[in-house]
Amino acid sequence: MRRLIPSLVLAAVAAACGDAEPSPAPATGASAIGETMVVEQTVIAAVVPVDGTVTAREEAVLSTRLMAQITSIEVEVGDPVRRGQALVRLGTEDISASRGRAEASLLVARAARDEAERHVARMDTLLAQDAVPLVQRDQARLALVQAESQVALAEAAVQEVDAAARYSVLEAPFDGTVVSRTARVGDLASPGLPLLAVAAHGPREVVLGVPVEAARGLRPGSMIAVHGTALERTLARVRAVASGADPRSRTIEVRAELPASWPTGVSVTALVPSGTQEGITIPEAAVVRRGQLTGVHVVGEDGSSLRWIRLGRRIETAGEDGDVEIWVEVLSGLEAGERIAL
Repeated sequence: MRRLIPSLVLAAVAAACGDAEPSPAPATGASAIGETMVVEQTVIAAVVPVDGTVTAREEAVLSTRLMAQITSIEVEVGDPVRRGQALVRLGTEDISASRGRAEASLLVARAARDEAERHVARMDTLLAQDAVPLVQRDQARLALVQAESQVALAEAAVQEVDAAARYSVLEAPFDGTVVSRTARVGDLASPGLPLLAVAAHGPREVVLGVPVEAARGLRPGSMIAVHGTALERTLARVRAVASGADPRSRTIEVRAELPASWPTGVSVTALVPSGTQEGITIPEAAVVRRGQLTGVHVVGEDGSSLRWIRLGRRIETAGEDGDVEIWVEVLSGLEAGERIAL
């Protein structure tokens, strides 16, 4: 008889028993035995551990197109921010001077265009009276076209200054949290130089470089086990799988969803399913622990006796009711067909 354990593995290490196994405990009476189960040979998912890094689904590194001195920074690392909130302000003295020059040039260009329009009107009137040659009227219209071009250039210069002015105040692109700050008040900001990084609120994801062989069985929607720091564990749903491998590392990028509470930038380990193997698994609730020793109550015709066993991986699966069921792999000490107490 075989029982298929779903390949949603969340834990990988269990302590082994000592080198010498103590003698089994004496059997107990049948009346002391509660619920039991028959040990079966099962199909267990083999896994490949892959290290990855937790990132936010959306993360922005803020920089500027200006070269200006930083006059104020409104936030610190860890502060929550709202979309559109001002985070960094730069000195605008150079921008103010540039705006003045651009607006003055625009006024001159518009005045020249207006005069060119009046001159064309006069030339048209004189041409109608045969008072000027046609070539002179055409020259006036050419001058008008040139004047209109100068106005367009001056207007573009003003727009360019306005665009640059928007980079003097860096705003949060979305609701999130400041995750890094590399600038201080008084520093000189340069075009493209990172100043702050903001991570959006909401789901996190882990970015994995999965070996090609292991990645072949992964699809969007596949579930993989992920171990974080401080005993954090979860089942992560694969969100995206790259269509090609990195030629240097021979790995395929895989992104899987994580809870929003997981911190960004930390390293985690994912247990990627890679084929199956046969073995014996039992519910963790059936395991008896005595220090570093692990055992189970084996049920026979005369009652039950405690037998020491060696355990392997710890396995978590989704039960029929949606709850997480915890099983452990038995490496030695127990055979299929034997009955154990739960």
